[in-house]
Parts: sequence; C-alpha cells; structure tokens
Amino acid sequence: MRGFAIIIGFDGLGWLLHAVAGVPLPAHVLGLLLLTAALFMNIVKLEWVEASATLLTRHMMLFFVPLLAGVSTFAPLLRESWLAAAVSLTAGTAAVTVATGLVTQLLTTKRKELPHERQQSL
Repeated sequence: MRGFAIIIGFDGLGWLLHAVAGVPLPAHVLGLLLLTAALFMNIVKLEWVEASATLLTRHMMLFFVPLLAGVSTFAPLLRESWLAAAVSLTAGTAAVTVATGLVTQLLTTKRKELPHERQQSL
C-alpha cells in the first residue's frame, strides 16, 4: 500500500503544479517527472514503489478500456476520416521509430568513443 500511496501522492503533486501553479504540462506527466526526480535523488527508494509500479504496468491494458469505449463511440466519425487517421498513425509511428533509432545510434557511438575506464562506470 505504501507504494500506491507514494505514486498517487506524486500524481497529486503533479495535479497541484498544473492546476494551482499553472505549469503548462499535463498533471500526470508532472507527477511522473517528480517521482523520477525523487527516485534519482534517493528521496524515494525504488523498493518502496517497485511492487506497485510492476502491478500497474502488468495490468496496463485496463487503463485503455475508457479509451477504447470512446473510440467505439466515435466510430461513425472515424469511418468518414479513416484515411487521415491511418496516415497520421503510420507517419507518427515511423517518425518515433526513426528518431529512436537515430538517438540510439548516436548514444552507442558516443559510448564506444569513451575511454575504457570511464565506460565501465556507466
């Protein structure tokens, strides 16, 4: 339960930053960024949230049920503009795949160029 409380707490902090302070990022993204920062700074121990995060990740498909219900509601509209949706989904996926590949190549090339002693610490 402690892990869920920590995750929900950081999500709430993200909501506060978004709603009250006006930070122009989605509340859930802010909460994840804050949790990530807390993990890197050892404010929150990984062991505290690992089991809860694994459970949530394992059952992630449940979080898409509302999305799928919404898509089925807009099925008539999608029938009219299926080509635009297909092209944008394909182009978006291709762009993300290419960008990921390029960044991976860049990082692996940089890592190979590092001296051997420094590479072991990474």
